[in-house]
Amino acid sequence: MTAPTLTDLIYLKKNYLTKDQCDIIINEFEGTSRPEDKESCYHAFTGVETTSTFTVKTSQEGSESFNIIHQTIGNVINEYHDYLDTFNAFHISRRASMLYPHKYRIMKYAKGAWIHPHVDDDASGINGSCTINLNSDYEGGTFAFWGGKHKVKLGLGDVMIWPADYSFWVHEVEEITEGTRYSANCFLCERPKLDYGSNVKYNVRGSDVEIGY
Repeated sequence: MTAPTLTDLIYLKKNYLTKDQCDIIINEFEGTSRPEDKESCYHAFTGVETTSTFTVKTSQEGSESFNIIHQTIGNVINEYHDYLDTFNAFHISRRASMLYPHKYRIMKYAKGAWIHPHVDDDASGINGSCTINLNSDYEGGTFAFWGGKHKVKLGLGDVMIWPADYSFWVHEVEEITEGTRYSANCFLCERPKLDYGSNVKYNVRGSDVEIGY
């Protein structure tokens, strides 16, 4: 059996959400009066802190869209670790380090928007990332890793999950040339963050695995 490659660690689930489910999430962004925020992080290749050109709103706990995102991410985390087990190559503690989703954000990329090459690990315990693509009626907006050396064109309802690392997992979203792209994103951590109340339950397997290297 051949050794796994970096691209093997990117897990893509096609058509995981229906159009109706995606529209519910988009409508939370467009149907609320909460202000749209922007985010900033360091450019992977220049080291310069760079502000995003997309806008973002946090999904509100208890909303229908929050529940769809939460259930989807939990299911895909479990599938991802089952998939990684098939390689018989990775440390068992990996199941405990990429486990709990954190910071559900709905993102809007209007025409001309993009996100620069960056990594998601910011030394705060982020070990993985997950994105849900919510529509397909746009052009451009390809998801790219490693300076465009590996590209993934996401369709409506596609879910993608991958590790986060401060050095290696550089990724970006290329410029939207027509239309508007919507996505829902989160980070994966070894333990729950303090984002949500006790009513939010996590259906993730692996919480009984100790982190021990």
